[in-house]
Amino acid sequence: MDKLEKFWREASAGCEVCKETGATKNMVLNAIINGARDLETLKAEVPLCAEGKCTAKNPSGKGCSENTEALLSIYAPIYEFMKEGHSHEKNKKHSDCSKDISGGCGSCNSCG
Repeated sequence: MDKLEKFWREASAGCEVCKETGATKNMVLNAIINGARDLETLKAEVPLCAEGKCTAKNPSGKGCSENTEALLSIYAPIYEFMKEGHSHEKNKKHSDCSKDISGGCGSCNSCG
């Protein structure tokens, strides 16, 4: 894991990704929940400054585009996995192992 990813994994939700606009990690995470999967889509929902303006002021020492790209790379895949869900509804079959998943099969990667 690189230093920027480590920084954003450990940063609080209120940590600013852009000191110029006040955009926070939480705002980026909400945009991911709302469907942002790339920088351009995210910029439509989260206010970011003109590149380079905020770099020296940001706690990460990086520009807001680089910060948001790091957050996207960390959290978008996690959210997608969570959104797919793993339901333990009665009489349904799990796609990985084709077993009845009421209560979880306990043997496949998703249930394990």
